[in-house]
Amino acid sequence: MNKYLIIVFINIFFLSCDSDSNEHYNFKNIDPKIVGVDNDHLKLIDELILQSALNKEVVGTNAIIVKNGGIVYHKAFGMADIDNNIKMTNSTIVAIASMSKLMTTVGALILFDRGLFNMDTQLDKILPEFENPNVFKSYNKKTKKFVTKKAKPPILMKHLFNHTSGIVYPIFIPDSLGREGYLNASVIDAFPDTLITLEENIKRLALLPLMNNPGERWWYGMNMDVLGRVIEVLDGRPFSKFMDEEIFIPLKLNNTGFGVSESKWNKVAKIYQNIDGEIVEFRCCPEFNDEELKKAGRKKESVKSYKYDPNVIAMGGADIYSTAYDYAKFLQMLLEGGALNDVTILGRKTVELINRPLENLFLPEDKGIAMGLSVGVVKDETKSYEHYSAGSYWWGGYFYTSYWVDPKEKLIGVIMSQMNPAKSELNNKFPQLVYSSLN
Repeated sequence: MNKYLIIVFINIFFLSCDSDSNEHYNFKNIDPKIVGVDNDHLKLIDELILQSALNKEVVGTNAIIVKNGGIVYHKAFGMADIDNNIKMTNSTIVAIASMSKLMTTVGALILFDRGLFNMDTQLDKILPEFENPNVFKSYNKKTKKFVTKKAKPPILMKHLFNHTSGIVYPIFIPDSLGREGYLNASVIDAFPDTLITLEENIKRLALLPLMNNPGERWWYGMNMDVLGRVIEVLDGRPFSKFMDEEIFIPLKLNNTGFGVSESKWNKVAKIYQNIDGEIVEFRCCPEFNDEELKKAGRKKESVKSYKYDPNVIAMGGADIYSTAYDYAKFLQMLLEGGALNDVTILGRKTVELINRPLENLFLPEDKGIAMGLSVGVVKDETKSYEHYSAGSYWWGGYFYTSYWVDPKEKLIGVIMSQMNPAKSELNNKFPQLVYSSLN
């Protein structure tokens, strides 16, 4: 039996169900039956996560369920660091990747609430580098140049929030759409070091052609990273400092941020991958071949952006670190209309914009799902055989983390592992078991 399986079996008897203090009076553990949740049924979640670990689909997982403002389930399983025999706990810090997007969206909406822009404000009025953008037509591999046309209309702020700006993730562009040209621009899309500033990185991005005319279609891209730079320009503080002072510190999200203090580095989970049945540490970035890695200034190394100074560069689309508890608390603030523990982050009507399903902005497979502001939204629950109520919203992260909020049920679920690629149904089955526990 290999080292990984031995550790997993040990942890079956050590479920890591630690009871970290939930110190804030309206966000604490409550008896599930008080809010109509069958506690015995919740035990099926334990079995689900443990089986996923035994199948080597995940290494460590932390999950939390909040109903009517109280925590009815919060458990950790497995390992945060196999080599050093560190268990996953309720206070383990993880890379939440694209779950950063909603937090950055809230940061930008704070400035929206202060009247510093509206949704029809032209992006180039804030960031002049985006003036007169071009749209991709083709890429000539011989000349290594793009063939483009002028974009119509200009990029508006609303296009950033709903991924219709045409701005791309260079790393995910296929060869047929000029991948080489996008990668040659050396734009950092995630996990940065401090060799480049956020300002310079976004200026490089602005030189690249859009994938479509603004507002024309949905294309997943570095929109929230641009929002981070917008925040810097409009507010004057470094983006990371703004997020600390306006969201993380006021809400007492004590284990959340773009950087992690050195005293907490031992609380950060390692990221893993399964290669032919063997669990090994994740190395950035599997989407690149060796030649592309070199051109992009990348190395096959573990993700360690949490150790760098985030006031130099912080990527709003991917680089926040957090815990399941902190993230659920952040979501509870939204569920309560933008305020928590007498701390107001957003106005109630602004919060309502987040999960408003936008017309003609359906995600690629229309199953009654639309885009809100950086989130997927259930527009029509009658087109799905899933439990989510209309108005529910969700997103996930690259390292197999995900969340959802169901305002009708006053229900929040967050589940965090650290695995890529993830070949598991765990994150899909988790909400199924949560909903079926409701009386």
